[in-house]
Amino acid sequence: MSPERSDPRPIQQILRQHTSMAGATLARAEQIAGINRSLRDWRDAPWIRDVRIANLRGDTVVVYATSAAALVPLRGLAPSLLTWLQTRYQIACTRIETKVRPAPQRTHGRVYRPPPPERKPSG
Repeated sequence: MSPERSDPRPIQQILRQHTSMAGATLARAEQIAGINRSLRDWRDAPWIRDVRIANLRGDTVVVYATSAAALVPLRGLAPSLLTWLQTRYQIACTRIETKVRPAPQRTHGRVYRPPPPERKPSG
């Protein structure tokens, strides 16, 4: 290896060392992933595995669920989730935005995405 090159390092380490947009994006993704891993600490309920924090945008927590049924209990517990996020992660969010995003189906290690619905001809 030539003297001007350094030893290989994980890309996460390199991005964290730079105060660039990529570094900030990586830190935010890691924060959201950590929150998702600990959601069961907030509520250990069957529906929680169908819910994930997708984004933190301003004063809003964006939550995706695999079905509308998983959002029913979440909507009633929204104040509790916001308090938990503020206490545990110092996230000053005051609103929750929910969206249904079905999980992609997996077949033999590949992601299966169903074809888009056919459009009916107009006229």
